Amino acid sequence: MRFRVGIIGCGRMASTIEDEVQGARHDGLVLPYCHAGGYQAVGETEMVAACDVVPEKLRAFQERWHVPRGYADFRELIDKEQPDILSITTRPEQHAEAMIYGAEHGVKGMYAEKPLCCSLVEADAIREAFEHNGVFLEFGPMRRNWAVYRQARDIAASGELGAVRSALGFSGNSVGGHFLDTLLFLLGDPEPVSIRGTLGELHPAEDDTSGMRFVRDTPILSALVAFDTGTCLHAAGTGSGREYELVCEAGMIRIQNDGASLSVRREGGRGGAYDPVPVQPVTPWSGTVRKISELAEAIRTGKPGVSNLRATLLGTEIGFGIYESHLRGGVAVQPPVPNRERWVSSW
Repeated sequence: MRFRVGIIGCGRMASTIEDEVQGARHDGLVLPYCHAGGYQAVGETEMVAACDVVPEKLRAFQERWHVPRGYADFRELIDKEQPDILSITTRPEQHAEAMIYGAEHGVKGMYAEKPLCCSLVEADAIREAFEHNGVFLEFGPMRRNWAVYRQARDIAASGELGAVRSALGFSGNSVGGHFLDTLLFLLGDPEPVSIRGTLGELHPAEDDTSGMRFVRDTPILSALVAFDTGTCLHAAGTGSGREYELVCEAGMIRIQNDGASLSVRREGGRGGAYDPVPVQPVTPWSGTVRKISELAEAIRTGKPGVSNLRATLLGTEIGFGIYESHLRGGVAVQPPVPNRERWVSSW
């Protein structure tokens, strides 16, 4: 069986990011990277239609990726084509409406770009629509689907360094998607019980003094998130990004240069010193291909993939929780995060 795919939004992540990353140094990245390239590489999927409100962009996408039919209205695409899978690659302000409509009209799985949406009210509505209709999600942040990050998680989960205590990240945004999603994955996606953080310069909508509407996301200065497992997440706005560290009872795991390599050290018993542990190199793979393959497998088997709805909603809750904490002066906030209508666009 080949899954019928519809693409909603024919711009950067759907198509043209492929041109940006070729020749650039991205150590964990393997092409194809864009959604369309991934579907072409996965034999059990077939792009049958695309949608964009800009005719020139739609036409260019169809010609480049040999997609037979184009639409200006995502509802028409869904109603006429009845796709099994949707890719949601529009601006974040437009995600929730298309995702909910697709879930309520027969779509089985969606590959949605970051951020998931612009408010927790929208996140709650997406959750309800997906759970009620049995729809599977594959979320856009890529590092869960890169080889070295999976290797780091496997080492942590194996227990060979003792129980995981905390995950550290050194630069990232609150609701943008990549940063918190990666740290959550490394910890095994536990449930947050306390969220505390401070942010950089905020970007409120013009003339808005309510603290409820922000036109662009902002970097985290500091964050401490505690989980029901006894683990915690630390974020520090050092300005040095693309590296992550897991601290375990008897060792540390460091992901270097955004997935280029892994460094593992084990406590050696000499005054608390940590000694290097040899790590077998892994061969990188395309995270996009892995995402699409896992989404197809989820539809077939009923077992969610790694970038699933629950994990995505956890990261979204934490991101908006950091906003809530910051606006309260950095005090701890317990989920469910209040003021769920607060709106933030990461763009």
